[in-house]
Amino acid sequence: MRVKFDESLTITGPYGDMEAKFQPCQYDDAPNNLLIMAHGFRGSMEGGGRAAYLSQMASMFVNVLRFNFTGSQILSHQIAELEAVLDFALKKYNNPRLFLLGRSMGGAASLVTASRRSEIAGLALWATPNDLHATFKNALGDENYHRLKGGETLDLEDERGSLTLTPDFVSDLDNYNLPQLLKNWQKRPLLIIHGSDDETVAVEQAQRSFALAGRPKKLVIVNGADHSFTNHSNKAAEEVIGWLRAHL
Repeated sequence: MRVKFDESLTITGPYGDMEAKFQPCQYDDAPNNLLIMAHGFRGSMEGGGRAAYLSQMASMFVNVLRFNFTGSQILSHQIAELEAVLDFALKKYNNPRLFLLGRSMGGAASLVTASRRSEIAGLALWATPNDLHATFKNALGDENYHRLKGGETLDLEDERGSLTLTPDFVSDLDNYNLPQLLKNWQKRPLLIIHGSDDETVAVEQAQRSFALAGRPKKLVIVNGADHSFTNHSNKAAEEVIGWLRAHL
């Protein structure tokens, strides 16, 4: 085995170019499986190093493609961008068997996209909500959430930088019934991984998602983990890799 490194890519999407990285499988004779990773709200394909670590570990068994959304936080835009990434991957990598992993809001985009695309062989939802309005009411705070609902544009400044949200950020969420999509999810493997101490998406949402979904499915609650799996990312990565290996 020779060590293979990330390849930087640019993927053209409906709202502009997206940065991406492709991590080839470390074994030349491995089957043509590809894990695509979608980051969460205000996140990135590096995930504070956690996504990069998962990519490196998973590349022992599969090819991995991770990417950055262009910056729009509107769910419909992210779904369209993820669709473009899938189309790129199918063409670029000779119709691989696809697995999709979405973190937080990227999980919501992944659930919607996978429900539309039969090419997705398995789906992993990492700290992913099924009640989008409740989640963002919690994440943004009641006042900010209701300002958006009332038609105001919201300018936020915090330790993560500046962010502008327009009212359609909230109204667009009404287009997606995630519980119904979970009910309709059948016969393709589903992994739900969540932290017991998630302060953004209550762990009860993960438990409900698991109850709604069809089989085969697996629920992993990581004890003590927060929304970002700050001190538990290795455990989460191990669970994802074990799930992948079971279904390759």
